[in-house]
Amino acid sequence: MGKYGIVLTTFQNEQQAKPVIEEILRCKLAACVQEIKIKSHYTWKGELCHEDENLVLFKTRKEIYPKLEKKLLEIHPYDTPEVLFVDVDKGSAAYFAWIDEQTLSG
Repeated sequence: MGKYGIVLTTFQNEQQAKPVIEEILRCKLAACVQEIKIKSHYTWKGELCHEDENLVLFKTRKEIYPKLEKKLLEIHPYDTPEVLFVDVDKGSAAYFAWIDEQTLSG
């Protein structure tokens, strides 16, 4: 298990994602955030749904993930947002050092 990870969540569009992304960066809970347009397919309240969404990836450290998750759940507009942590155990040492510099200590 690595010291770093990527947190995934989705939003309806860029406008919905932007204030959340800015707050996470302001709080230093992620070093970098990326958005990707996707098509999501899921069942919600018994109905099959097909939606355009924005997948948002937060590059962070495992030790601050609980704070990131808490903040996302507080400010995310969805009733039940996807908040997943994917462990990253290999990568560029220089990039990992940059994540350390850009994120909250402890």
